[in-house]
Amino acid sequence: MRSISHKKTLSLLLLVPVIVLGLAIAGCGGDEAVDTTGQATGTSNIQEPLPLTDTPENPVTVEEQETPYGTGRTTPQTAGMIFDGLQLLDVRWADHGSFFRVVFDLGTSDGEMMMQTPHAEGSLEEDGRQVRVLLGGVRSISDNPNAQATDLTIDNDLVVSIKRMPSQDDQALLYAIDLSRPATYSLNSLGFPGRIVVDIMKS
Repeated sequence: MRSISHKKTLSLLLLVPVIVLGLAIAGCGGDEAVDTTGQATGTSNIQEPLPLTDTPENPVTVEEQETPYGTGRTTPQTAGMIFDGLQLLDVRWADHGSFFRVVFDLGTSDGEMMMQTPHAEGSLEEDGRQVRVLLGGVRSISDNPNAQATDLTIDNDLVVSIKRMPSQDDQALLYAIDLSRPATYSLNSLGFPGRIVVDIMKS
């Protein structure tokens, strides 16, 4: 009986270095935890925006096509890349005849224009008379009057107002574009400089 117990003890002692070595190898991968889809869950993929500097040698011109970006839809839409630390620089709008355009200009936390395409999510209410736009990664708002305003009244036959709504996310801004009648919309993200473009179709 003593010899059998001795063999068991010896086997356990031999297993200890193997277990320690296995734990050391498992810890070499860093702090990331990977889920079953292969995506890292312990670290963030959120990036910092790159500023777009306006200089005399490289003047920045904002170009937007006159026709709608894509076809108007009633389904939820997503555009752009996820960033953190953005600033809302301005809110603009214009009637283009067959559609009405709303533009949200986004930049870095220092108030500079950004190079990349910011993230946004859009949805249409069931009655088709309100477009909701969630601007992701926004932490601050510029001193621009349109950016500071929470309720912008629009003198238009389709778009009634652009309102900033309460949001449970402290790094996002939620806007509601109220319409006088049901309509469809398209959501797009543009870079150089970064901005979100919402086209609301009139037909």
